[in-house]
Amino acid sequence: RSGDLAWEFDLDPAARFQDGTAVTAADVVATYRSMLAEGSASPRRAALSSVQRVEAAGPGRVRFVLSAPDASFLEGATIGVLPERLAAEPGPIDPARLVGCGPFRLASSSADAWSLVAATTWPDKVPTLAAVDFLVVPDAVMRALLLRSGGLDLVQNALEPDAVRAIAKDAPSLRVVIAPYDAEQYLGLNHRQPALANVLVRRAIAHAIDREGIIRNLLGGAAEPASGMLPPQHSDHAPRVRRYAYDPAAARRLLDRAGLADPDGSGPLPRLRLRLATSTEPLRRRIAEAIAANLEEVGIEASIASWEWGTFFADVNRGNTDLYSLAWIGIHDADLLRTVNHSGMAPPAGLNRGGYANARMDRVTDAARAEQDPARRRLLLARAQRIAARTLPAIPLWWPRSVVVLSVRVRGFEPSSSGDLGGLAHASLASVDALPAD
Repeated sequence: RSGDLAWEFDLDPAARFQDGTAVTAADVVATYRSMLAEGSASPRRAALSSVQRVEAAGPGRVRFVLSAPDASFLEGATIGVLPERLAAEPGPIDPARLVGCGPFRLASSSADAWSLVAATTWPDKVPTLAAVDFLVVPDAVMRALLLRSGGLDLVQNALEPDAVRAIAKDAPSLRVVIAPYDAEQYLGLNHRQPALANVLVRRAIAHAIDREGIIRNLLGGAAEPASGMLPPQHSDHAPRVRRYAYDPAAARRLLDRAGLADPDGSGPLPRLRLRLATSTEPLRRRIAEAIAANLEEVGIEASIASWEWGTFFADVNRGNTDLYSLAWIGIHDADLLRTVNHSGMAPPAGLNRGGYANARMDRVTDAARAEQDPARRRLLLARAQRIAARTLPAIPLWWPRSVVVLSVRVRGFEPSSSGDLGGLAHASLASVDALPAD
């Protein structure tokens, strides 16, 4: 049941935590209150910012009261629930004490491995897989070797394109699945940098990048050039927006118009010097090198700073770099356009890391969030995408496809467009004897 400012949910009476206790309204309320608490570092806090209060309306009913109409509330409110006694605890929870209500429960964990076992309390049915082990394998070459040797049964979006091509060609015990992916790879911009605050410079950078060449040569073709955040299969995707084809000559003209004339013609001096941050992952480093080479062609010197993930991401969040490449993964509700682009959504309130500010974007995304009529909301979201395409809060690079490599023994696993592994709840593992002969 819902209204403009209040939503009520009846809990499934069959829902159980993995210790056998019933999931109650008190558990749900405690879980949400822990994320909404002042000082909470939960990444869901921004998506739930419209929640004024959450309360039990009975043992099996929960009521959310909003401060303003929020069309994205259902998406933002979709989270896992903890027992009240754990949700109310401050700080991290010891993994050994963790209890959820999903199809698998945590059996053991370490720095580089997690073991899950099937939960007999899952209301749908007990998963066919008795256990699932997750391994942290930092090296992409080692991941490919473990797949080939049988040490791994499934790797999702974590192999080099060359390794995927080789597996598809000569590894009969493995199969490759290419599936839609609700994701966008983008080049982030620090709008506090004076040159990048100029939309002409941002458009020049967009024209300078050879997306199709990078997709073809570095990504094995498993992507398509992006025109914005929402991929084509998204229900709110706007197809008719401004696009930026690879055009170095147009990029140079835009830089000239921005007052960044080439200081020495065809000589070595750049028009502009920028810092491009990336992770130490080899493919990400090669992509950064390709982008830097594209920018050099139009007179922009992009020095690459390559850091391990934690340092790289901290640099991005602190605004310590001019350019960076990241991806939005699991793009569901288009309210992400607001949390990423609204001027009031700087971290920790939201995800506007680059300091982009545009009054029209603020008004349109605020209106889209409040609009309850799906058709009118879709029009507002299309307008927000057109504003983004014209003003470039970030440079859209490509929409990747999900690349899953798995053992032929794995049956019934369907990749999710969100990138999650929920399909394991319905998968099974055939014995070697049950496989057909080559």
